[in-house]
Amino acid sequence: MDTVAAVLTGDLIGSTQAGLARVDGAMAAIQSVALNEAKLAGADIRFERFRGDGWQIYSIDPTNVFRLTVLILAKLQSNPDFPKTRISAATGPVALLPEAGLASASGEVFSISGQALDGMTTQRLMFNTGEHALPWKLAVFSYLDWQSGRWSPEQAEAVAIAFSFSPPKPRSVAEILGISRQAAQSRLNGAGFLPLAETEIAFHAIPVAPHA
Repeated sequence: MDTVAAVLTGDLIGSTQAGLARVDGAMAAIQSVALNEAKLAGADIRFERFRGDGWQIYSIDPTNVFRLTVLILAKLQSNPDFPKTRISAATGPVALLPEAGLASASGEVFSISGQALDGMTTQRLMFNTGEHALPWKLAVFSYLDWQSGRWSPEQAEAVAIAFSFSPPKPRSVAEILGISRQAAQSRLNGAGFLPLAETEIAFHAIPVAPHA
C-alpha cells in the first residue's frame, strides 16, 4: 500500500513587484517551517523551491497538513515586507519518493496538490484529499483563509510562536516576546487562536487513509 502523506504546493503572490530580496526572505521563512517541524517531530518533512517563486513541502505525517499551513501563513503575515503565498494543501498516497528532494516525487497527493494550485483563480488557500465524507476539513481551511488574511503582524507573530510547539503552547508567546500574559492573550484572541488550536488537535486525532 502506498504511504499516505501531506503535500503543500504554493507560489508567492506579486513576487515580481516584491523584488528578489523579499522573495528570498519569504522563501526562507517557508523553508524554516519545514526545517523546524522536521526537527520538532523527528520526521521526514522536506522543502523544495521551484521556478523562483514556487515551493513545495512534503510531510510523511498527513495529519500535519493543517499545522504546516497555519505556520506558513503566520510566518509570512508577521512580516509586512514579505509577499504572501497561495497554498494548495492535500493529503493522499505517495507512489515514489526520492532519497532527497522532491523533484522526482510522484503519487496522487502530488498530483492533487499541484493540479489544484494550477486551477486556483481568486482563492489564496485550498485543501483537497483522496478521502471522502470529511467536509469539516474543507470548512476549517476555508475559515483559515478568511481569518489569516485579517491577522495583524503582531497577531500572526503570536500564532507562529504558539504553533511552533506541538501541541500549540499559548503561554510561550509572552515568554518569548517578553510581553505580559494579558498582551499575549489579546493578540492570540484577536487572531482566533482557540479554534485554530482545537482544529490542530482534531486533525491529529483522526487518522488519514488513502480512500475512506
